[in-house]
Amino acid sequence: MIGVPVVRWSSGLATRTRLTSCFCVFVVSLLLVACGSKLPKLREQLSDPDPDQKVAAIQALVQAKDTVSVPRIAELLQDSVPDVRKAAAAGLGIIGDARACQPLADLFDSEQQEDIQGAAVRALVHLGAPSVRPLIGLLHSTRSVVRGGAAHALGKLKANDAVDPLIGLLRDRAPEVRAAAIVGLRQIGDQRGLDAIATSVQDRNEDVERAAERALSGEGYQEQLNKAKHRIRQLPYP
Repeated sequence: MIGVPVVRWSSGLATRTRLTSCFCVFVVSLLLVACGSKLPKLREQLSDPDPDQKVAAIQALVQAKDTVSVPRIAELLQDSVPDVRKAAAAGLGIIGDARACQPLADLFDSEQQEDIQGAAVRALVHLGAPSVRPLIGLLHSTRSVVRGGAAHALGKLKANDAVDPLIGLLRDRAPEVRAAAIVGLRQIGDQRGLDAIATSVQDRNEDVERAAERALSGEGYQEQLNKAKHRIRQLPYP
C-alpha cells in the first residue's frame, strides 16, 4: 500500500516530462516555420534602395544562417554604401559558406576603407581552409597593405600551402610586407619558412630585422638564430 502513491507519482512525472518535451518541440517547429516564411521577403529586402533596410536584411539572414542568400549578399560587397559592404562582409564570415571566399578576397583587394578591409579579412580567416587559395592570390596584389594583410591571415590559418609564396614575399619591395611574411611563416612553423626567416636577420630595414629576430628567439629557436647571425655576418651586405 505504501508503494502505490510513489508509482503513480513517478508515472505522472514521466507523463508531464513527455508533454513538456513535446510542447517544446512544437514551439521550436512553429518558430522554424515562421522564420522560414520570412526568408523570401528578407531576400527581396536585399534589393531595397534604402541602405538601412539592406543592412537589416543581411543581419536577419545571417542570424537565420540562410545559405541560399549567400550569392546575393556577396553581390552587396560591391554596394556603393560602406555600411552595406561592411555588413555583407561580416555576415558572410558568420554564415560560413565557402562560396563567399573569392568575393571577400576581391573586396579586400579593392576596398579603400580600413574597417571594411578588416571585416573582409576577418571573414576570410573565419571561413578557414577554403580561404587559403584566394589569400595566396592576394600575395600578388599591387597594394602592399593587401599583400601584408594576406600574409598575416595565412599565418593565422597555419596554411602550409602558403609557405613557398610567403618565402618569396621575403624579397618584397615593401618592408612592412616582408615583416608580415616573417610573422606568417613563424605562425605556420614549417622548417623551410624558419630557415628562410634566418636570412632576413640581415635585412636593410631595422623593423624587418627585429621581426626576424623575434620570430627565431622563442623557445627552441635561439640556437638557430645565433647560427644564422654568425653565418650571415660572414656574407657581403647585399
